[in-house]
Amino acid sequence: MADYLPQEVLFNIFLKLPPKTLVLCSCVSKSWRAAISDPIFINAHFNKSSICNKKWLILRRYFGTGSKKKERYSLHFDTETLDLYQELKFPFINWNGDFKLVGICNGLVCFSGLDILLWNPSIQRVVAVLRTSDIITIYDAPDKFALGFGFDPRANDYKVVRLLYFEDKSPFNYKRSPKVELYEVRTGCWRVIESKAPRCEIVKSEWTQAFFNGAVHWVAYRESSRGYKCFILRFDIVEECFSLIALPDCLVNSSPCDLKVSVLGGALSIMLCGWYCFETYVSSVWVLQNYDMPESWTKLTSFEPSQELGMVLGLRENGDMIMESKSGEVVLYRPEKQLMKGLGIYGGEGSFYLDTYVESLALLNEGKGGLERVAEVYD
Repeated sequence: MADYLPQEVLFNIFLKLPPKTLVLCSCVSKSWRAAISDPIFINAHFNKSSICNKKWLILRRYFGTGSKKKERYSLHFDTETLDLYQELKFPFINWNGDFKLVGICNGLVCFSGLDILLWNPSIQRVVAVLRTSDIITIYDAPDKFALGFGFDPRANDYKVVRLLYFEDKSPFNYKRSPKVELYEVRTGCWRVIESKAPRCEIVKSEWTQAFFNGAVHWVAYRESSRGYKCFILRFDIVEECFSLIALPDCLVNSSPCDLKVSVLGGALSIMLCGWYCFETYVSSVWVLQNYDMPESWTKLTSFEPSQELGMVLGLRENGDMIMESKSGEVVLYRPEKQLMKGLGIYGGEGSFYLDTYVESLALLNEGKGGLERVAEVYD
């Protein structure tokens, strides 16, 4: 009887259902499967979830190191106490622990390690990105690389951008440009980007990226005998072209290893890290208040080593900061009063990552079940 319902009626009913329920519905009949797996419906479902403010905060932390490292992911309400909404099942049980969380975008989590993996926790679908590409086949393994991850609304597709640096014998490395390639989830292939990247360097392994305003951002630098010159390298995920964003004058000559790019409170931000007794801490936090005006960089706050605070994880509308403490606890910090309140959420020092999260049907067509995909990766 359900197959006789008008398509527009089914469409509107399906829009109101959560992703897990829709996966079950897709098993009812071929017509339901076709309707739910249609890219137009998948996009409409995500947009409705975003408009209806069905958003949570996704929190990642881990315990242990190396092969004993255990990842934990959970969804939390965006409240002052980060009340738990749901624990998420992490599918990579036998992972060797040596991997990096690249970023989270529109309900997908991107990891980098021996493989690049995309994971949708809502429906437990995983895509393993191909390791090799034409560039790697020609030039062999890169000296270093950096990744970016984002969503292209025009192509209605997720993309992974990879900057590849190959050995250069020039006196100063800033004279080399990275080779650039793009992976599109829908095609499942890498392709070379025609737009040439500017001559610059990205720190090895410790790089961070932030997807904001339709572009991927990295901290980049040029080095000469006079020291560092840092800036933000920007890659437009739609137009597939590069540009530069200047940093505040007081940060330009910092060590690039001490600068971390992120998104805080709906704005592009930079965290400057300092060192004290061989340990790192966040020295100051800056936000770009007007994205198109580099002169609008504003320092939010600064910290002292004695405060025993680590990275800033999030910024609430009232100015409160969600941070990690040196004791491995998520805390709420009120800058104007310098007050700190523990939230009872614990993990390894430096293991925390926080971002907004909206459930989606992404990878419903391209991905496979988490355990099934991981079994293939490690066979």
